Amino acid sequence: MLNMKTLVLYQSNTGCTKAYAEAIAQGIHGDVMPLKKFKAYKKIRENYDAVVFGGWIMGNTIQGIDKFLTHWDEMEGMVVLVFAVGMGIPTDESRKILISQNVLDLYHLRFYQFRGSYDYAKLKFPYNLYMNISMKRIEQDPSMSENSADLLQLKERPLYFNDTEKVEKILTVLRTEAAKMEVTKA
Repeated sequence: MLNMKTLVLYQSNTGCTKAYAEAIAQGIHGDVMPLKKFKAYKKIRENYDAVVFGGWIMGNTIQGIDKFLTHWDEMEGMVVLVFAVGMGIPTDESRKILISQNVLDLYHLRFYQFRGSYDYAKLKFPYNLYMNISMKRIEQDPSMSENSADLLQLKERPLYFNDTEKVEKILTVLRTEAAKMEVTKA
């Protein structure tokens, strides 16, 4: 059992990011909670050695990242990992865009991009409205591609994806950092 105390914070819209956060917390025996419920940034160093934050992606923006990073001073020097969950398939290019648009390159943290699930029935207002508008535009496009037609099917058939490989990568990093801490303490 590792002696590194880890907090996993998340911001989730439909539950996919929450599921990843819970899997990470369970794998490292850490605490997990939604970002909006965490208020103890001033005491974070007293209670934790590592912090993981996960947020869902909308328009290449990681939801909740700004709020999380406004407390960077309280976390600087700690082990900090960030993961983002989106419907698209992660690529090197999309990762670079996320890092740039969310100014993650200004911080000393590790970043991971996960593929998420999509279930139209779980979307809340205004996201369901945005999706309806987008789908209507796709339907009315006379030059609709095969990929666009596939997108229309998502309203009726949810897409479920669980990136256990990326979860394991984060757990490996946390375990490695915990082992380094043990060596330093010895």
